[in-house]
Amino acid sequence: MNYQEFLGEVQRLGGFPGGEEARATVANVLMAVAEVLPQEQLDALALKLPPELLVYLRRTRPEPDPYFDSQLFLGWVVSGLDATGARDKADGGLDLYATYSGDEAVRRCQCVFAVLKSLLEPGENRAMAGGLPDGVDVWFLQA
Repeated sequence: MNYQEFLGEVQRLGGFPGGEEARATVANVLMAVAEVLPQEQLDALALKLPPELLVYLRRTRPEPDPYFDSQLFLGWVVSGLDATGARDKADGGLDLYATYSGDEAVRRCQCVFAVLKSLLEPGENRAMAGGLPDGVDVWFLQA
């Protein structure tokens, strides 16, 4: 699968109106993946991805971050979403946009995960799921 096909499939699955949104989603998910997977798995994943995406598999630390949990993972994905709004006074101040953005971040992760899974063998899919934080592994397997 080449770069345009990869982005096109993420765009189709996500129902994104433009390619820029698909590109940002792919970049954010892959950068989060890079922070949690062992280097051997990142190297194996890199062999399956279009070369244009490899830049997103560079992590900020030499080893996987042991504190990178599902909420931080979603934070990286949702950081590209426009999810601002006023607090809902009727619901005790709950920011309904933030609540929605978490669900949207999971959905976006699963769009990218579905395309990734199509490139990997079943054993590679299980290994990748095993390297993801609790919760994220479930989203990956369900994608």
